Amino acid sequence: RELSRVPRRPATLLRRGFKSATCFGKNGPLSEFWSHDDAAEGAARVLEQYGRAMYPYRCGECGYYHLSPVERQTPSEPCPRCVASDGQPKQAYVDRAAAARRADILFDEQGVALEVYRCEHGYGWHLARR
Repeated sequence: RELSRVPRRPATLLRRGFKSATCFGKNGPLSEFWSHDDAAEGAARVLEQYGRAMYPYRCGECGYYHLSPVERQTPSEPCPRCVASDGQPKQAYVDRAAAARRADILFDEQGVALEVYRCEHGYGWHLARR
């Protein structure tokens, strides 16, 4: 779904998240939020109720907002110039540390060894298989 086509939350609905029909985590469907503000309120509730710091982010798949543990957050955006082997834009991480953190997460979760390198077009940092 195109990000611009995500419907706005009707004013009569509560700002709480709802379960996704398309995006899943380790424990089932992710919570979806209509806006960044709604997701930020959800993150505040999680911190208050469970003591877990969460970061709201906009999903490139469904266009809604989800929550991610702060320690997993690695800010990136699609690179406007570089393309991966599957034809999709590579992710450009804002700094070397964010790219290295994502490489470590992927190694821990999937056993994939990745190296960090600077984008040759100056759009940040990328990951490549070793």
